[in-house]
Amino acid sequence: MTRTICSRKSPALLAVAAMVLCATSAWSAQPMPLGSSTTTFSYETAAGVVSFSGPRTFDGTAIGSATILGAAENIQTFNSVNTFGRRTVVSNAHPEAIGPDESLIAHAFFKIDVGAEYFPGLITNGNLTIAVDDITFPEPVTIDASTVMLHVLFNIEQADMILPIEEPYLNTHNHHTASVVFRDIDAFKNVGILLDTPVGIGDHVLGDIVPVVTGNGTTNLSISLTFPYDKLKHLEQAAQTAPAPLPAPQGFLEPFHYHLEYIVAKASCAETVIDSDGDNDIDLSDYATFQRCLSGPQ
Repeated sequence: MTRTICSRKSPALLAVAAMVLCATSAWSAQPMPLGSSTTTFSYETAAGVVSFSGPRTFDGTAIGSATILGAAENIQTFNSVNTFGRRTVVSNAHPEAIGPDESLIAHAFFKIDVGAEYFPGLITNGNLTIAVDDITFPEPVTIDASTVMLHVLFNIEQADMILPIEEPYLNTHNHHTASVVFRDIDAFKNVGILLDTPVGIGDHVLGDIVPVVTGNGTTNLSISLTFPYDKLKHLEQAAQTAPAPLPAPQGFLEPFHYHLEYIVAKASCAETVIDSDGDNDIDLSDYATFQRCLSGPQ
């Protein structure tokens, strides 16, 4: 479903802007990113910060979509929209988990070799940073920071190796969220994603990551997340250390996959900034974008 917004009665400048909008812009029900963004992964070593970067489109669907990130030895990644992530699982049973004018964006990372380290040379509990820049949309959008999740997934055979065979891990999925009011917690629990078992541990931590979002209310957004390496430790792993040959440079099992996901929504008129394309110039393109607010509900 799309709607093109036009105005026959407007000041001269807005009239031109409206014609530009009528000729070039239609807004789909769900926000869809355009082209590619730039993904950068960084971590701290004794010699300084090591970074790997590269462009990624948003057509990823599964591990087969992942490609090596720059010169990284053991990191491959992809972006997706409405096709990957834990919230898409919830949405199958609970459509309200993703609204009709919202999209789920995911930035997924996988090990190339599950038997090797992710981050060679990482200092003890050094910081890891995921940054995605230049996420571009046809009209202004906002990232809902309360919906940001870091999902971590472990190889089940490796996980079982660090506990006695009679005590296998209950969960291979861990979840870290940005907000204690994380949206649709009950819906996630209803489909077995956020669990309260083992009692007192569970498979999730609420409100323990802090994303940084820039560009809300414009057509160009960025998001970054910096967190200590031990966020990748399995929540059920206590005093045990991962035995050889598992990749455990700092004593605990590394996951083979993690991803950052969040909801993007169309910006309301109150959220839309005047310089909607963020180019530091108020021009016809910006007036054309804001014309939707003057024209009433879409």
